[in-house]
Parts: sequence; C-alpha cells; structure tokens
Amino acid sequence: MADHTPPLHDADTGHTAHAEIHMPPNSLVPINVAFALGTTFVGFVDQVRNAVGPLVWGIGLVWFIVTCVVWYFAARSEFNDLPESAGDH
Repeated sequence: MADHTPPLHDADTGHTAHAEIHMPPNSLVPINVAFALGTTFVGFVDQVRNAVGPLVWGIGLVWFIVTCVVWYFAARSEFNDLPESAGDH
C-alpha cells in the first residue's frame, strides 16, 4: 500500500477563501515618524536651541502629528477594506 493522503479541501479544514495571512502594504510612514521625532529632538540640542531651537522642534512636532494622522487614516482605510471573515479571528 502506498502512503497517499487525499488532498484536503476548504470544507474539510474549515478555511474559507480568505484564510491567507493578511500583510499590510509597504509604507514610508514609519520612516517619516522616525525623521519627525529626530527633527523634534534636534531642536532640543544646546547648540541648536540657542539659535533656532523652537522653530526646529516646532517643525518636527507638526511633522510628527501630521504623519501620525496620515498613518491612522491609512490603517483605518485598510481595516475597512478587509473581508468580513477576517474580523472574526
């Protein structure tokens, strides 16, 4: 006798058509968050703080807030595009 196992079907495993792992799309938003935080912290360095510190950390802070808002709306849009069965897991 040959060791042959019959192929499993979706009905046998309980999986549906959307059973694959969902991966988020590539994004530059995390890199923007890192640069925005870096810019904000550079504004607190002694040599910069005396000259243009408030301007630099202000730009970094606004950049950080805008990037977080964009990231939130992108994640929310992606979540809304998921099939209904993915929300059950």
